[in-house]
Parts: sequence; C-alpha cells; structure tokens
Amino acid sequence: MGLLLTTGKRANAPYRIEWAGRNVWSLEELCFCMAQSAQFLDEQLLDPELVRWLSEECGLPELARRLAPYLDRPEAAPDFAAAILEESDYIPEERRGDIIRIIRAGEGLAHYEQREARADYMMDGGHFYQALAEYERILEELPEPERRLRARVEHSRGVIFAGLFNFAMAAECFQRAWSLNEDTAYYLDYLASIRMYLPGTDYVAFVARHPEAYEASMELEKRMDEADGSYSSQPGTGQVEHLRALWRQSVPASGKELLVAGADIPSEPAQQFREELQGTIRNLRENYRLNLNRML
Repeated sequence: MGLLLTTGKRANAPYRIEWAGRNVWSLEELCFCMAQSAQFLDEQLLDPELVRWLSEECGLPELARRLAPYLDRPEAAPDFAAAILEESDYIPEERRGDIIRIIRAGEGLAHYEQREARADYMMDGGHFYQALAEYERILEELPEPERRLRARVEHSRGVIFAGLFNFAMAAECFQRAWSLNEDTAYYLDYLASIRMYLPGTDYVAFVARHPEAYEASMELEKRMDEADGSYSSQPGTGQVEHLRALWRQSVPASGKELLVAGADIPSEPAQQFREELQGTIRNLRENYRLNLNRML
C-alpha cells in the first residue's frame, strides 16, 4: 500500500469545490483537482472560505496569510494558484510551471467558454445535474446571436439526457444544436435519440416523412450494428443472456406467479436461475475483494 505524506493535516470538514462538483480533504487533493482543471481556473478560485479552510482545517495559517492579499485582485488568480501549488510537493516543480502557464493562457478565454469548460468537467466527472444546471444558465445568459457556443451547449445537454435514458429530451437538445449548427454529427445524434424512443414502425415512418434523414439513417444503422457486435463480444455478455433465458423460462406464462426471495420455487428452470444468479453475485463480490486488495 502506498503512503502519501500531506502538508499540514487532513481536514475534519471538507472544502467544497463548486466548479468541480467535489469535496477535498487536504492540500494535496486540492492541488490534484487544480492540476486536472487548470484550463478553466479563474477568479472563482479566489474564495475567502478556501483561505479560511486552509488555515483552520488544514493547519496552514502561514499559507493563508500569503493568500489573503490576492482575494481582492481578480487578475491575481494565477499567483494565488501558484502559492497553493508551491506549498506542497505533491505536484513536481516542472508540472507546476505548466499548470500556471495554462491558467495564465486561460485569462484570454471568453467568459462563457470558461463556464462551458467548467460544466464539461462536471459532466465528465458524472455530476450530471450540476452540469445541466450550469449549461442552462449559460444558455439563459448567452447573447442571442452566439450560435456556435449555443449549439455546443445544447449538444452537451443532449449527451447528458441520453446518458440518463431520457431520449425524448435528448432528441430535443440535439435538434436545437443541429438547427444552430448543421453539423452532421449533431444530426446523427438527433436521429439516434429518435430511434431509441420511438417504436420501430414510428421510426421508419419518421424517416419516410423526412427524406433528408434517409442517408443519415443508413449510417446510423451501420453504427448500431457495430455497437451491437461490440457488446456481444464483451466478456460476460453470454452469461447475462443465459440468465435472461433462464428467467424467461422460470416465469409462468400467466405472469401471475412471481419468483420472490424466500418464496416457493415454481419450477426447475426457476431454481436453476436462482442458483446461477446467486453464484454470479458471489463471483462479483469475490472479484471486487480481490481487486480492492490489489489496489491496497
């Protein structure tokens, strides 16, 4: 098991990094988060609560005293970040220089593009609802003529809704993105969402009513076949399909008799399904423990 010596101490209460959607418990965790998101660090880093947290929770009052003068100077965000990174040896010196250069380069980015990057970071980290809220604020505040960025934001919202299996909402977002920027990729995503939530016959009727969708639908079907092939070749897919088949055999045709834990087993296939499912769960638990031991 690897050990990491921290500068100061581990906090009893975390500092919440709102733009990253995560909590940090030490100076090293803060430095890691800053390194991962250097391209959109800006004056939001100049938070009095962060200075207080470093002093009181992490036991670094001297660092807090050095940071305090920067709080009223929005242009000092790179210097503020440099002081934090230099306090810890967690980030190598050459890497610290790269991070500061990235932060300084970001000073010229449009305000909305910085916010888009921040929302993208939330989305990539799995904080979908926080990202959606930020994307929606960007759309509300963007000047109406700005079509390029508005299209990107709408597309990102569509990606999140698709990941949440809300394909109707995803289709609306992708359609708006395509109407703002007629990118073929946007249209394919729109068509894919339509295909995922419409019944098969309705989807065919949709394509028939929209001649421009025909060629795109051919490309979409090709990609769907490739995805299906990739899924079928994954380890464990055969076992999942086998369990599904056993489940279908175990449920009576009437659908009135349910297979419940602790209830009488209605049939031999149901008994086999239950035993194999329990064995699969045991294997998953054992693999989890083995992988955890390897990490430690």
